[in-house]
Amino acid sequence: MEWKVLDMKLNQGVIAAIILGAMVFGLTFAMQFVGGLGGDKDQTVPVIPKVTNNPSDQEGTDQELTFRARVMPEDGQSMLENEFKAGGQQDYWFTHEGTKPLRVGLEQKNCTCTNVRIFQIDKSLATPYLSADGGKIDLAKLEMAAKDPKLKAQMEANAKVSQLEKDETPVLAPGTTGWVRLQWKTEKMGQQRLTATLWMGKKGSANDARLEALTMVRPGLLVDQPEKSVDVLSPLVSEKKIFFNCISSTREKFELLAKITRPRPDETLTIGKPEPMTDKELQEERTRMEGVPVLSGYRVPVTVSYSVPGGKDLMELGPFTRQLEFLIGNPATKESEIDTKVEVRVTGRVEGEFRVLDSEQKGRLSFGVFQRTLGIKKDIKVETELTGVELQLDPAKTSQYLKVRAAPGWPQDLGGRRTWRFFVDILPDIVSGPFPRDDEFYRDSAIYLKSPGANPRSIRIPVDGRADN
Repeated sequence: MEWKVLDMKLNQGVIAAIILGAMVFGLTFAMQFVGGLGGDKDQTVPVIPKVTNNPSDQEGTDQELTFRARVMPEDGQSMLENEFKAGGQQDYWFTHEGTKPLRVGLEQKNCTCTNVRIFQIDKSLATPYLSADGGKIDLAKLEMAAKDPKLKAQMEANAKVSQLEKDETPVLAPGTTGWVRLQWKTEKMGQQRLTATLWMGKKGSANDARLEALTMVRPGLLVDQPEKSVDVLSPLVSEKKIFFNCISSTREKFELLAKITRPRPDETLTIGKPEPMTDKELQEERTRMEGVPVLSGYRVPVTVSYSVPGGKDLMELGPFTRQLEFLIGNPATKESEIDTKVEVRVTGRVEGEFRVLDSEQKGRLSFGVFQRTLGIKKDIKVETELTGVELQLDPAKTSQYLKVRAAPGWPQDLGGRRTWRFFVDILPDIVSGPFPRDDEFYRDSAIYLKSPGANPRSIRIPVDGRADN
């Protein structure tokens, strides 16, 4: 009986100790996590964040896209050839090899003309290009296959497109494959480096991708020389032909238009039909252009005659300049593409019965540089071996700012030649700046003389100079 009583007391002690331990644990828990009895009632129990499949919960992840290449061209030295005003674009293929959704956005770009879009293609179109181990997309093979216009069109037609330029931030699911497209305008000639930086995961994080396009912007049309001379035309050499080579470094084929700028009523210059250049001629142009691509081109024949073709009128005596323009034509609209226009000049000198006596100036009258407020005076002589002819000013053609009058006592017959002398004045405050120049008032800066009679001739004496303040 005593042992039973003792055993009962021991059991009661153990139970009491367990109850006491439970009370101490409960009190300690309350003090640490609830603030204790009578503590601050505003304190709350921290909530342990839950991992969800909501894409927004994945911002800040350390994942990033895998790009096949981030710089185009990949050697970092050669250039993407673009045509002036035609624009350009480049695609950068990627795949998302991470295990969680990834948000992507545009961090910055270095050109306001750059447009940045992301294309997510249908998985079924990417699956055939899994790597040998079957784990990852072989982007090199996929990009090569997409050079097929039909396949690329199919991919693009079914792609999910996000305009990063408009602050869209698409969330890419694991396994997403596609491309980022940089698109730009080409309104400045020469070499350019266009860039766009994407953030991945969360804006401002260390995960980003800088995409670069190295471009060379060239004219759609190039001409081998801006000016060509036929040298001298005369009764003995009554016709000369020259050729202009018109090439394109941006187009495999094009239609060429050619015309004379401001043709004269008695025009003696004619433009022949453009002839497509042969492979040999194109190769010669590539060699001459030293690295500039030459994709296609034409040779344009230009003929200058001493007399008007099909007529009796003769070309004006003296130095001459004719301006031509070449443009690419649009067969669809039947109009020319004005941004491709190239202007060139044809120059030469016509010799005949009359000569301007100034060998140094080669038939020109140069006033040099003079003060606009003072004006300037010059004189010029013209001779011929013909007898019984007259020579007089043609005021209708002569530039308005030139005051020309025959010198008293002239013409004179000297050594079997008849010689005329003319005084030429530019009055004060009549002209300003250089002349001639591309302005209606100054463009045809010249003195015109005419020889009336049974065989009329016209003589043009070019005039140049610069009137400073």
